[in-house]
Amino acid sequence: MDNIPTRVISETYDVKLARQGYWFFTFLGVPDLPEALIAGREETWLTHFYRSWSYNPEMLTPEETAVYVRAYRQPGAVRGSCMDYRAAAQDVAQDEEDADQLIDCPVLTIWGEDFSAVGQAYDVLEVWKGIARDVRGVSIPRCGHLCQEERPDVVNPELLGFLQGWKG
Repeated sequence: MDNIPTRVISETYDVKLARQGYWFFTFLGVPDLPEALIAGREETWLTHFYRSWSYNPEMLTPEETAVYVRAYRQPGAVRGSCMDYRAAAQDVAQDEEDADQLIDCPVLTIWGEDFSAVGQAYDVLEVWKGIARDVRGVSIPRCGHLCQEERPDVVNPELLGFLQGWKG
């Protein structure tokens, strides 16, 4: 959801893309520094992203934001988030090993049309068609990065329709 594969970001990363929002890839990849700077400031850190990455900067109430803040204040939560980005080099290497093998299972990609770092920076459906054989794409207008929060009226029916009949 509102995601571009790390390999594609790696291949296209430049100053323009960093300014559109991908600066956090580099920042969160620095060992220990983000945790030290974010500790005790989780609300400021999260609020920055929720406001700057959303079509409607006021989409979350203070009470809703507080739920995320409590979660990120748990021991190891910020480190875990950072580790996802610190694994980027390994992720890219593994993806490059089998880049010629498309994903065989059906893929649903949903993205916010108005997010500068995904919907406005990439042809999301075309990116995923280069990764998987059977891709369905849904571009959501008036939506930024947090599709599930901003537009559950679109996301939920799309997910339910995609998963209908799935036997696991």
